[in-house]
Amino acid sequence: MMDKFSSSNRTINQDVNVYTCGSEQCAPNHTYGPTVRSGYMVYFVLSGKGVYQVRDHTYHLHQGQGFLIEPQTLIMVKADRNNPWKYLWIGFSGQSAEKYLTATALNSHDPLFSFTTDSPLLDSAHAVIQAAKVQENRNLAMTGKLFEFLYTLCQTHPRLSTDAAASTTELVEYALFYISQNFGDDISVAQIAEALHIDRSYLHRLFKRVTGQSPQAYIKSYRMQQACELLTTTALPISVVARAVGYGLWVAVLIFEGVSGFSGDGAEGVASK
Repeated sequence: MMDKFSSSNRTINQDVNVYTCGSEQCAPNHTYGPTVRSGYMVYFVLSGKGVYQVRDHTYHLHQGQGFLIEPQTLIMVKADRNNPWKYLWIGFSGQSAEKYLTATALNSHDPLFSFTTDSPLLDSAHAVIQAAKVQENRNLAMTGKLFEFLYTLCQTHPRLSTDAAASTTELVEYALFYISQNFGDDISVAQIAEALHIDRSYLHRLFKRVTGQSPQAYIKSYRMQQACELLTTTALPISVVARAVGYGLWVAVLIFEGVSGFSGDGAEGVASK
């Protein structure tokens, strides 16, 4: 069986989306390619044997092995003449697809992996295909199962070596995400460091190196941006906006008057109450 999906799936789920998935029992010598694919594909050899050619490499594969196909890369796959393979595949694309794969051991230089019949990774691949059969909210079902598949791929085949620069950037990205999700609370640099399981001073150094400002300065700037957005796009009073972005009322009034230019009747009206 084979399921292919229209471009609407890519439009709705721009971060990452399933664009093809399925399984096939190939005929002897069945050949696909040479060709290129528009997204990433992960194949699982369920039985039999075959050949995967990519760049100047030829891989002879059998049951229990899988391989990665990368976008816009010339490939060819061919089933064995005497024992043709059966395989299943998950094809995905999106703005974050490459980023998710960098957390795994699969890459251009080493596109192969192994799995067992009771592997959680194989189970999660089957789950994506099953989700493709859902009639109601199919895109949501497939995308949810795709995230589970990618997470399982990261867990079962993690990246073996960690680049120091990439690791540093990733930590700061986690810190930025934490701030974006908690800026309305009374958060501190110590809390962020604790959430990331690193030392507070170490976080401060990394954050400033990557962003050019301290975590405290970034939090203040981020809160101001969110406050300005609410004040210019909604009719919410300053008291509500202040609480929404994690400021006390009087601090917010002073900041909005002195920094953001929101002085006048609105701020004075609140201050006079």
